Amino acid sequence: MSFSTNQLTEYFKKRSEDKLVRRHVACEVRVIDAAAGTVEYIASDETLDSYREVIRANGWQFDLFAKNSPFLNAHQYNDISKVLGKVIEFYVSKKRLINVVRWAIDVPENTDAIKGFAMTQAGYLPAVSVGFRPTKMVTMWDTDKEGYAKELEKLDIKADSDSAPRVIYQKQQQIELSAVPIGANPNAVAKAYKAGILDDADLDRFSAEQERLTSSAAAIQDEHAARARAHRRRSFLAEIHRKIKRT
Repeated sequence: MSFSTNQLTEYFKKRSEDKLVRRHVACEVRVIDAAAGTVEYIASDETLDSYREVIRANGWQFDLFAKNSPFLNAHQYNDISKVLGKVIEFYVSKKRLINVVRWAIDVPENTDAIKGFAMTQAGYLPAVSVGFRPTKMVTMWDTDKEGYAKELEKLDIKADSDSAPRVIYQKQQQIELSAVPIGANPNAVAKAYKAGILDDADLDRFSAEQERLTSSAAAIQDEHAARARAHRRRSFLAEIHRKIKRT
């Protein structure tokens, strides 16, 4: 099935109106205050991501985020137990989105936050994912190429190069920030397990969350995809266990 340039443009414009976009970042992490559970994350920059998209740093807006600024477990919104803490500072500096998080380690019942902060402090969870709603964007399929060309010029990227993005988000509202298990590779997860930070139940949950984050909504709803999902989870766990034996 092929799509016209107008159809592709409309798809991305429609997606910006209807969906929350999430982007995973293997970011820089700095523990500011271990006793208070505060960590500084570089949550986004202007590098080309795996979707061949760029998020302009000067386009970050916080009108919605400032009202709540939640720090979540893998973009899960429907359960208060998935709240890991709060983003207490958010700003743009040197073309990077900075979020300072306070993990809820002062709540004994929030074992996920306590465990997640321990993994972060030990270096096993060096990634976050920012959830945002685009409000202005240009794409390589736009009929009017002027806006896209101007953005490429600002980014110092040639239109015909391999680094030319499909989509450039010019303005976007941050909605939330999430800790994501997909950012912790099997080797890091294995080390956390050997260190006693994770147990067998955590490994199974990591595999389930990793599958949820990487599967499309259509695949998740398709009963025929259940076997494929189960196989991917088994493979993910098997890789972790191989790493555990080697460490």
